Amino acid sequence: MTIKAMKKNIIRPAKQVWDYTNSQRMDNKDISPGIIFPKRPKSEHKLKLIEKLFEDHLISVAWGEETIYERRKRL
Repeated sequence: MTIKAMKKNIIRPAKQVWDYTNSQRMDNKDISPGIIFPKRPKSEHKLKLIEKLFEDHLISVAWGEETIYERRKRL
């Protein structure tokens, strides 16, 4: 998938996260927008790109199969 296609594919879920987040904020709930994917991409480049694209929308990304210790090692 090209970078342009990835950007386009991330806009939709980013909008969905913010739509849901804003609905919760209207109920005076404390929120932190984020998205959890079940598996990490095999490519480290794609992983970093996906995280960066969501970060550009102020949304945290977590990978379901990645432990907090594995995440800390990557950072």
